[in-house]
Amino acid sequence: MLKVGVLTSKRAPGLDALRKRVNITHVLERRPPRGRDRKVFDAETAAMLRGCDVIVLLGYLFVITEPLLAAFPDRIFNVHDSDLPRYPGLHATRDAIYAGECETRSSVHIVTADLDAGPVIARSEAFPVAPFIHDAVSAGAHDIVRAYAYAHREWMMRSTWGLLAAEAVA
Repeated sequence: MLKVGVLTSKRAPGLDALRKRVNITHVLERRPPRGRDRKVFDAETAAMLRGCDVIVLLGYLFVITEPLLAAFPDRIFNVHDSDLPRYPGLHATRDAIYAGECETRSSVHIVTADLDAGPVIARSEAFPVAPFIHDAVSAGAHDIVRAYAYAHREWMMRSTWGLLAAEAVA
């Protein structure tokens, strides 16, 4: 049975659903301290995940560096809140809404050295964007758009991330 490690920054959306479907052997909440060498930090993280066959990033907000990539080549999967390759980065849902998208998706991709650029291996179903939010965008109501984007992303994360991650590592 595949041994799965989960890496998160604050929380791991979908972890309970993932636990029901795969053998999770490690769950690490890690945030690199300011001023700390990221390569050293990622080498320590890789050592903590030793024994895992694959790593799933659930809500991990940091770019993975060479030591961790080398420890798990093509075996680190990131669950991301956009229909990659469109809308990479931390504000993907908000960026999709500002671009006028009528729906969004989450994706799972293989982590590479390039941010959110690895091959996509799973996508969620579509999550429709409420029509009123496009009026808020047009009106420049940025506080409403930000709040809606946050809620929309939460909806996607809670509904699909665990299932997507399980599909990716199966």
